[in-house]
Amino acid sequence: MIKTVNRLIIAMAVMITSCEKVINIDLNTTDPKLVVEANITNLPGHYTVSLTHTVNYYDPNVFPTVSGASIVIYDNAGNSETLTEFSPGNYRTNLLQGVEGRAYSVKILSSGNEYHATSTMPFHVSIDSLNLERNDRGNGYRLICKFLDPQGISNFYKLQISSNDIAAFDSTSIRIVADGFADGQELSLTYRTRLVPGDSVTAMLECIDKPVYDFYRTLTNVEGGVRSFLSAPPSNPITNINNGGFGYFSAHSVSLKTVVVQ
Repeated sequence: MIKTVNRLIIAMAVMITSCEKVINIDLNTTDPKLVVEANITNLPGHYTVSLTHTVNYYDPNVFPTVSGASIVIYDNAGNSETLTEFSPGNYRTNLLQGVEGRAYSVKILSSGNEYHATSTMPFHVSIDSLNLERNDRGNGYRLICKFLDPQGISNFYKLQISSNDIAAFDSTSIRIVADGFADGQELSLTYRTRLVPGDSVTAMLECIDKPVYDFYRTLTNVEGGVRSFLSAPPSNPITNINNGGFGYFSAHSVSLKTVVVQ
């Protein structure tokens, strides 16, 4: 996942005796690093962990999956489960159930290396309203998700949406917010879409912990969205994966709400 920019061709045009010469800058060329995408929620499982390797900056966008790893997820209440690989590089739980307020850890053994990450699942915050307003130019709708932030607690949120109309919005786009100076107040997050009457859209409001928020906060400073960080770039998002790993492990609670465009 560590591709902080889309596949860019960075070149310098140097004029020498009326000729232009294109020079490729030698950006990160590095040994493959493990990339982790791991989630556990308060919704019923399965919960998944995906493992890939980084590629060099100028290599094609083909990201090798990592098979044969040993992965265990465990919580601070004494529960644990070893995940099963159900497709190359993709692992899942079968019995583990996420519980709000618990701390979860993942241990990954791959190619002789051991990686750890920990994430605490915040208590969920319900979506109060999900409304649609016509875009300014009348093309599609702006989705407005509102919720009340609990007072006296530092909260961090991520919003994603899904729809039966997959062309109506950028599915890789996310919205994040921290309560900060808005502690205890009503917060709202919005999406501009190209939804049309008859479409349904679901908002997923995730309460995330600060390390996961920091991952997405630093990821949004780069071009290309959530799925754009799978190569070895000049800089990478903050990660809670140790031992040189990339990516994230997120234990988060979820609130869902669906509306239909009238």
